[in-house]
Amino acid sequence: MKPSCASRSLVDRHFAGTISPADERALRGHLETCATCRERYDRYLLLARLDRSVPSAEDRLARGLGLSRPRRAWRPLAVVALGFAVALLVFQLRSPDPQAYVARGGAAVDPDQALYVYRIAAGGVPQPVLDGVIRTGDELAFAYRNRAGWPRVLVYGVDQGGRVYWYHPGWTDPAATPVAVPIEAGPERHELPEAVAQPLPPGRLQIHAVFTDEAVDVRAIERGAVPARATEIVVSLDVLHDP
Repeated sequence: MKPSCASRSLVDRHFAGTISPADERALRGHLETCATCRERYDRYLLLARLDRSVPSAEDRLARGLGLSRPRRAWRPLAVVALGFAVALLVFQLRSPDPQAYVARGGAAVDPDQALYVYRIAAGGVPQPVLDGVIRTGDELAFAYRNRAGWPRVLVYGVDQGGRVYWYHPGWTDPAATPVAVPIEAGPERHELPEAVAQPLPPGRLQIHAVFTDEAVDVRAIERGAVPARATEIVVSLDVLHDP
């Protein structure tokens, strides 16, 4: 029997939608080093595909960002139920995911990587961007699928005037040179933990997500030095004036 971990309650509270933003950040770091909690987290992800009462990825993202969002009450199930969900998943047909933007190489779609984009209007909650339209005052939040196991990612936007807007890593100090952020591997959806508002002008915005195994820095990317070993996703968005 695998030993229990004192932090397993963080996993339960994440999927119950009751975790605080500070504990959410602690959980993200803990999952990188604890195989027991990582396995529990993965089982909950499988359960979420079967049980509609489990808070959605959007609900969990909102909670992790410290946003309030109406939700149905849900109580974490016992480990035996999680194991039952794993068994059931073998017989479940997977439906297409309309929220995923995937990496492309030539005409072929790379199914290993995907980016999910969410817009958060003032005072609102995360909404998946399904129509490619956001507003100038929106915050943007992101999630990803990383089946290929890249250890890092950079997410930034480029407007039609060539201006660059950084999301992950954040870059607010001109004297600093932040690098690609560490991410988790796996076929499930992982949320990047912060929503970011940028002073976006109306028009076309290209969101770039560069998955890489290098700690490449933001200045290198702005110089056009994309790592040789990388997979890139580009999402075209239309930015409209706030009504």
